[in-house]
Order: sequence, then C-alpha cells, then structure tokens
Amino acid sequence: MVTHRRHLHRHPEVGIELPDTHAYVARTLTDLGLDVETHPAAGVTARVTGTDPNGVVSILRADLDALPVTERTGLDFASETPGAMHACGHDLHTAMLLGAAKVLADHPPRRDTVLVFQPGEESDRGALAVLQHASLDLAAATAFALHVHATADPGTVLCRPDVFMAFGDWFTIELAGPGGHASQPHLVGNPIDAAGEITAELRRVTAELSDSELVVATVTESRIGNTVNVIPSSGRLRGTIRSLSPQSRSSLIDRMHQIVADVARALELQGDLTIHEGYPAVVNDAAFTGRLVEQLEQLDGLSVARMTEPSMVIEDFAYFLQRWPGAMVYLGARGAGNTSFNHADDVVYDESVLTIGAALQLLVADGL
Repeated sequence: MVTHRRHLHRHPEVGIELPDTHAYVARTLTDLGLDVETHPAAGVTARVTGTDPNGVVSILRADLDALPVTERTGLDFASETPGAMHACGHDLHTAMLLGAAKVLADHPPRRDTVLVFQPGEESDRGALAVLQHASLDLAAATAFALHVHATADPGTVLCRPDVFMAFGDWFTIELAGPGGHASQPHLVGNPIDAAGEITAELRRVTAELSDSELVVATVTESRIGNTVNVIPSSGRLRGTIRSLSPQSRSSLIDRMHQIVADVARALELQGDLTIHEGYPAVVNDAAFTGRLVEQLEQLDGLSVARMTEPSMVIEDFAYFLQRWPGAMVYLGARGAGNTSFNHADDVVYDESVLTIGAALQLLVADGL
C-alpha cells in the first residue's frame, strides 16, 4: 500500500480526466485476477464474488483525483507534476482500497463486493459518472467510504449518523460600473470597495445565521483591477457556501442576494449573484452507522469518536448514499509535526493508517 500511495503521490492528476491513474489502478486490479470495468473519465470498478450468494452487495469507494496545488511538503516522494498535489489524501484512499482488493482476491468476503475507484470528486461530480458502471446497476446494496482527516490523531475513527458532511454550492458575484480615474473616487463606485463590503457582510450574516444552524459563505477568489491609477469598471468574486439543511441553505442564499443588491446600490454599481448548485449533504444511514460503530468499539487499539456536529466539508459520496444505505467516516491521519488541514500545500499524512483504512473496508465487505 505504501508503494501504491507513493507512486500516486508522485504522479497526481487533477479533475475527471485521469488517464494514467485509471491505467495504474486497472492494471493493479487485473494483476490480482479481478474482472475490471473501466471507462475514460468515469473511473474503475471491479467485483469480487462473495461466499454468500444471498447477501446484499457491499460497495467500497475510493477517490482518485488530486488538487491544483503546488506541493511544498519536502517529502522525498513529493509530486513530480507541476501545479498538482494529492493534498486531500485521495492517494491514501486509493492505496487502502488496492490493499483491501489484494486481500479480497485471495480470501473472498461473505458478501459480493464492488470496488469503486472514482475520479473528479473535488468539483466534477465524478460520482455521477462512475455510478453508470454496469457493476453498480444494483437494486440492493450498502455503500461505504472513508476520508483521511489531516489533524485528527492517527487511527481515530470519527463517526456520525445522519448528516455527516454539509450541502455545498459555489457562487459568483459580478460587479460592474463606469470605472474612472483613481484621483476622483468620489465620482464613481469602485468594485474593490464593494468586494470588501460584501465580504465583511457575508462574515457578519453567516455568524448571525449560525446561531440557529451552522452555515458558511467563504470568498476564495477575487479578480478586480489591473493597474494602479484606474478605478476598475468590473470585478468578480467567487467562493463557496456550506449548509446543513435545505432550509438554512435557502436562508443563506436569500441573505446573500440582499447583501449584493444593497452594497451595489449604495455604491451605484451593478451587482449580480449566481449560485452554482454543488453537492448534496452526505447523510449516513443511522442503522448502518450504528452497526459499524458497534463493531469498531470491540477492536483493540482503535479509538472511535462520535462527532457532535457535522463536518462543513463537502463530498460527492453523497450521491452513493442517496441510492443505497451506508456511511462515510473520517480516519485520523495526522502526520508527525503536521498542523495543516486537508488541501494545504504542506499537509503531511501518517502512512501507518493505510492498514487501518484497508481493515475498515474489509470489515464492511464481510458484512455488518
């Protein structure tokens, strides 16, 4: 598993088109004697026949894609692909499932098990593409996935029934005005001023709404102006929103529209907010999660922590859980000295958790 992980870490691919990663995974599974289904930009799956023909099929999913991040970990197996890095830990997920695949190929589980390797998790809804595989044309199944957590203690499993991860959407705010000379700011509205006021208002409103249920609205990109002596005529902000229910999502979006309209009007600019629908919430089946926790708590050397609040991270494993009952869990994987969360360019994970992750997948494959 370490060999797999380090190969993938050195050669990350971003997005939905991952030809080298697809080929590596498919070749590894084929060498194990498994029947492999692979499609360009739609992932790799393989089905392992279980010993109980009447059992419900178990689906185990790992994601394949990296992030458009320039790595600065200093690891001796750091990314060799400029501008790409496995900063979220998907390389560990894939290595864990390849390790589980090796065990399952030699020791079939009780339940038929479909191993799913999915591209495009970060922002391309890759789950929807891989769910079209013939091996996933299933009326009855359970689905399981895990996600490494960069700041949790190695080996700690963080579980939660019901809403585990948030609804997530993206937004774009376009600002437009006449533009003007930098010496006469009193004559024209400045999109830079508007961007600052909008960002501040988003912080205030999300804090207010979070008194009843946590919401997030984060500006992550600003493109305004290109010279020192011109008030720009246009600008664009982009970012993400997170919520835990359709009601809180709707309330947040309504307030965002109001903020953009009010700020733009006050500065005599045109302001438009567009919401780009993102991922649904990851909702764990309570019964499945309960059985899983019961099993995990019986294992020596494993710490199980119950999350009191959902994570505000988003994940397109949500689409699997809309179709079948199952769960996602966090697996603590903080590397020595690491203080960064997932997605940071200097995040380091503890490879010792590869064995624990594979063991969790094998546990589920054998049936809860």
